[in-house]
Amino acid sequence: MNRYSSILFFLFLQLFFAIQPCHRVVTTAAGGGSWQLLQKSIGIVAMHMQLLNNDRVVIYDRTDFGRSNLSLPDGKCRVDSSDLVVKNDCTAHSVEYDVLANKFRPLMVQTDVWCSSGSVVPDGSLVQTGGFSDGERKVRTFYPCNGDCDWVETGDGLKARRWYATNHLLPDGKQIVIGGRDQFNYEFYPKTSSPGVYSFPFLSQTNDRGSENNLYPFVFLNSDGNLFVFANNRAVLYDYKTGKVVKTYPAIPGGDPRSYPSTGSAVMLPLKNLDAATIEAEVLVCGGAPRGSFEKVAKRNFVKALDTCGRIKINGPNPQWAMETMPYARVMGDMTLLPNGAVLIINGAGTGTAGWENGRNPVLNPVLYWPNGAAGSRFESLNPSTIPRMYHSTAILLRDGRVLVAGSNPHVGYAFRGALFPTELRLEAFSPPLFGRAAE
Repeated sequence: MNRYSSILFFLFLQLFFAIQPCHRVVTTAAGGGSWQLLQKSIGIVAMHMQLLNNDRVVIYDRTDFGRSNLSLPDGKCRVDSSDLVVKNDCTAHSVEYDVLANKFRPLMVQTDVWCSSGSVVPDGSLVQTGGFSDGERKVRTFYPCNGDCDWVETGDGLKARRWYATNHLLPDGKQIVIGGRDQFNYEFYPKTSSPGVYSFPFLSQTNDRGSENNLYPFVFLNSDGNLFVFANNRAVLYDYKTGKVVKTYPAIPGGDPRSYPSTGSAVMLPLKNLDAATIEAEVLVCGGAPRGSFEKVAKRNFVKALDTCGRIKINGPNPQWAMETMPYARVMGDMTLLPNGAVLIINGAGTGTAGWENGRNPVLNPVLYWPNGAAGSRFESLNPSTIPRMYHSTAILLRDGRVLVAGSNPHVGYAFRGALFPTELRLEAFSPPLFGRAAE
């Protein structure tokens, strides 16, 4: 068994022998996966979620939506004279969810984390950067604990404003922070020496005026130490140490954008050792919205989302995209790699784009993608949820094999009544079938 197979096997064993949490409510048959309603309300919208090494999940929402449905403890209040909605807000916009106990508690986040980014670093803490308005240069850290720990915020820890940027953990323990609105560059955190901000022309080359489509680029660390970066409809292999493009990949067939606000999703599939010297690395990009969809939504024309996935072997001498068709068109979907190597595609809409009130026709059925299946038969439609998960919905893998699903607020503020898709505070879990086709 090679090193990468050993790691995957170890994670697989961890997954299935982990302690199972209580309070389960199974709502559908197990054959196509089962749904559980965990909490009727966690008080905030789960715009971002991150699992920590102590089986706690940090969840956070933007701070300028108005008051949430969860009070801060001990009379704490967030005072922000620049906030346009509530300048003295005594409600929470972040929570810590205890997976094993199925309980949550409010946290205090000071600055606006709307469309921010972050990563867990080697010591287990979550380092979260950027955001909107007063949060655009901030760095926030959450250290895992079993007590009453909370967010720790620094001053302007970033050199540039970062809104809709992407973070990736590097082998030396630093994070690289790539792009963001009007930022065609990257930087590192903790900070490096001057100049601090490094130009990345690929981001300006993939920037569509008006709709942009290069925000929240898909970034993966390749086996050779370089970064695979996908924005709009194109990708490069990038040496961040020298600032040079190592390889340029062909545009994804069809030419339609896949990154925000067209908002498809992507994963790197499990690595394969072809021989002692060759590692095969593949990236899968699914869904999105046809070019021009963002502009058409302004006229209330909700274009059908993309129903295709592109798959590419990034280390080969002549990489080419292989295209496949999903059972459902999907924009704003979330993709999660499961311990058996399958990919779960979940949440999102069938028409429209990301953005306020810009999505229609929620896609309630998750889909499994089996990478080792025969071409043309890799997708498996699973049991649906009853809860639409639109703009600002999230899904993450838990240690016991379930996928935590939450969020959805396609409105400028909280809207619990009289909205086509009300603000969603419920927390649920989906248990995908993990054994059926794992050996393919």
